[in-house]
Amino acid sequence: MDTLPQFFANVWKGFSVLPPSRRLSILAVALATIAAIWGLVYWTNQTDYKVLFSNLSTEDASGIVAKLQEKKIPYELSGGGDTISVPSEKVTEIRLEMASLGLPQGGGVGFEIFDQKNLGATEFEQQLNYRRALQGELARTINSLDEIQQCRVHLALPKDSLFVEEQKKPTASVTLKLKSGRTLRPDQIEGIGHLVASSVEGLNPADVMVVDSRGNILSRKQDDSRLGKMTASQVEYQANIEKDMTNRIQTMLEKVVGQGKAVVRVAADLDFSVMEKTEEVYDPDSPVIRSTQKQTEKITPSAGATNAKAAEEKLDEVINYEINKIVSKTVMPVGEIRKLSIAVLVDGSYVKDKKGVEVYQAREKKELDSIEELVRKSAGFNASRGDQVVVTNMPFRASPDDDLNAPIPWTEHVSNFAPYMKYVFVLAVLISLFLFVLKPMVGLLSELGRRIQPAEARQPEPPPEIEEPTTPMLMNLLEQKALTETEVTKHLADADAKKFAELLRNWLR
Repeated sequence: MDTLPQFFANVWKGFSVLPPSRRLSILAVALATIAAIWGLVYWTNQTDYKVLFSNLSTEDASGIVAKLQEKKIPYELSGGGDTISVPSEKVTEIRLEMASLGLPQGGGVGFEIFDQKNLGATEFEQQLNYRRALQGELARTINSLDEIQQCRVHLALPKDSLFVEEQKKPTASVTLKLKSGRTLRPDQIEGIGHLVASSVEGLNPADVMVVDSRGNILSRKQDDSRLGKMTASQVEYQANIEKDMTNRIQTMLEKVVGQGKAVVRVAADLDFSVMEKTEEVYDPDSPVIRSTQKQTEKITPSAGATNAKAAEEKLDEVINYEINKIVSKTVMPVGEIRKLSIAVLVDGSYVKDKKGVEVYQAREKKELDSIEELVRKSAGFNASRGDQVVVTNMPFRASPDDDLNAPIPWTEHVSNFAPYMKYVFVLAVLISLFLFVLKPMVGLLSELGRRIQPAEARQPEPPPEIEEPTTPMLMNLLEQKALTETEVTKHLADADAKKFAELLRNWLR
């Protein structure tokens, strides 16, 4: 086995004897391989950057960059300067540190504006600073929503008046810039309006205008009536009733047919109309005394009179009666159930046949009737209002061989090893370059150099000994038969073709 110096010497000898074009090809492949290895090693050792803050205003971005430069922390800017990235292992630490410094501020000043005392400030300046601080704090709070990229709040706070009828109401407007592909639900827009209204004294949510960056009005003026404000609560109330009834029926059925073998859906038709009922009932058979009036007159004669008459007494009585009347006022309940529609899907049973294959068996009609009766009792079935209950028996499994427990997707297993995939990829590329590029090329050059010997070590090979036909042999041939020269030459060639060829070669020389 060659030593290491001999191995490199053989490689160099093999390389030196190649033609110039082959040398250039080998050098190009070697340089490309070295560049690929260096690039892979550089990429592996490259610092992994992670987003520290995104969607920053110009003021916040400049403030954060100044602090990073002051602490000599490497960073990267992207997204037009509104996104700052730092090494991934320092993201949490830097965020906490920036939060302690009040960064980012959300593109506006907050109540920290009052941290600096200004003795010469007038009352107008103080009121203006308060409005700026309140607008900034509200903008920061709204910016914390996941869908919001940037926000600005404008408040119109009128001066206080001594007369209530002359006092103007405050108003507010909110401008939102949403993140790409994001939208706001109506309840989120309503929540932003209530957030601003709750932060300003005397501000009504209906007086908060919310628009997007394109000028589209997102907020809607609410109706002050009771019915106008009950729309969202009606949907929620109906969903809660259906969900509660569904859970109650399904948990009961699963105790009977088995876990996961029953599916229940409930549709409730509710009456949200507001009704007040006033009744006046008269009862003529039960009169009620309304008033009584009595008048009594009594005459008594004076004492000693001869012609005295007996005492007289007069009584007048008037009784007024009123017809009995009952007045009742009833407020009908809101959200009363007008109709229930219940659909129940029940799985059957699976038994194995003689071959060991599972076969589906439907449930008997008597059993389905019992299940339907249970559903009616548990749901408060009322036939007079048109309630409906349907129980259907169907197989839940498409085929008996289907596995109910679906396997975990392979992507979840791969995601656990994602941080190490980079190093595995680099190692695989390096091994491939070594096995399929470097090793074959170096081995070929080494073998070629090994076959090449120095000039002084080579010994000249002795010429082959050729037994030339002697003159007596030719004479014997000529004496035996009278042969021509052509026939003699043919006989010599047939006797030993190799020697005859060497003989001709020597004659030609």
